[in-house]
Amino acid sequence: MFAVLLGLSWYTAVSEAVNRPKQAKEHMKRAAELEEKEIYVDAAAEYEQALEYEPDNVETYIRMARAYLNSGNTNKFTAICAKTAETYQNNDEALNMLMEYYVENEYENEAVGYLEDFVEDYPDNENAKEWFIRFKGSYTELYCSFDKMGEIVNDSMAVMEEGLYGIVNEKGQKIVECEYKKACPFSEDGFALVQKEDGTYIYIDKDGQTRKVPDSEYQDLGMISSERAAACKDGKYGYLNEEMEAAGKFSWNELTGIKDGTGAARKDKKWVLVDKDGKVKGDRKYDGVITDESGFCSNQKRIFVKEKKEYHLINTKEKRIGKLSFDDAKAFPEEGYAAVCHDGKWGFVDAEGELVIDYTYENAESFGNGLAAVYTDGKWGYIDMDENLIIAPQFLAATRFSKSGTAAVKMEEDGEEEWRLIQLNTSL
Repeated sequence: MFAVLLGLSWYTAVSEAVNRPKQAKEHMKRAAELEEKEIYVDAAAEYEQALEYEPDNVETYIRMARAYLNSGNTNKFTAICAKTAETYQNNDEALNMLMEYYVENEYENEAVGYLEDFVEDYPDNENAKEWFIRFKGSYTELYCSFDKMGEIVNDSMAVMEEGLYGIVNEKGQKIVECEYKKACPFSEDGFALVQKEDGTYIYIDKDGQTRKVPDSEYQDLGMISSERAAACKDGKYGYLNEEMEAAGKFSWNELTGIKDGTGAARKDKKWVLVDKDGKVKGDRKYDGVITDESGFCSNQKRIFVKEKKEYHLINTKEKRIGKLSFDDAKAFPEEGYAAVCHDGKWGFVDAEGELVIDYTYENAESFGNGLAAVYTDGKWGYIDMDENLIIAPQFLAATRFSKSGTAAVKMEEDGEEEWRLIQLNTSL
């Protein structure tokens, strides 16, 4: 009896193994017939039954996902694509289908969120990496036309139109009309420096109202930060406080803005660090200091100083950070890596002074919103912090990306050079 039972069990197993593919094919055939009639819900059910007989058939999963998509059940579609892509790493079709769906429906943020986790879990999947880079680098040109566009600071940007300057927001919409000889972006406290046609300086708010008026004896003013603004009087520089009164002596040949209680000042040929009253903070003297486009040197409490012929990094207490020296550098941004130059090539260092991206590029700007403009083969493009080329080199000039994902770039079209504003389609 034992032998008979064993034989029957073997017979049943063999018979079932022979019949399973046949039964799966029957369900697949019925599903295809239903799809021809556009009865997608029932077609998807047939595919599910086919998978009961052949649970590892990738093609069935693909067809079932399409049937659910055609039926309007997008949740089922995305779930099946995701599970199939993760389970069958050697097959790219499910991931491609899911990403194409995201592209068609402009769901870039959803795609990036999914791909971030996918790449982290499956770092060797090259197809996922390529999709990730593609989504991160997708952008839209915003309608914005000016003769010149600057860096986006505090969600605002100085622009020039017909020789006069005004201010727009990070979307390119005008905040202040182009009617000034000079304009700076808004500072953190909401005031922007502008120079009127008669040469006088004032600070205005976002409604264009005059809010601070320095005495006419002060010239060459800077942005307000840490309740201070650099200014020049009778050829010497010092700081003004919020009431536009002198905060300390005006005794410097050159002066940066204040960040985190620290600025830098030059007397004759030497630079020193100073506090918000323009007083010397330490006992070190330097041959040069790197500042950003807004006139500040100490973002992230890191300062590039020059001694003899090389730059190195210090903190606001004058302690050297890292052991590296550089031929040139760009000031640290509010967040992210700073661009540095060695032997004619540019790379990037972190706030600890460590080289995190090798010296590769002909020129570079420090990071903004996780991307950095790099110059290669005569054009500017953008890389991310893992050195993936996110936007191919194609611009004549490029600024840092703002926190909202916009940047000003100069493009050439039909022989004409134009400044444009681009907006990333994803949130980085």
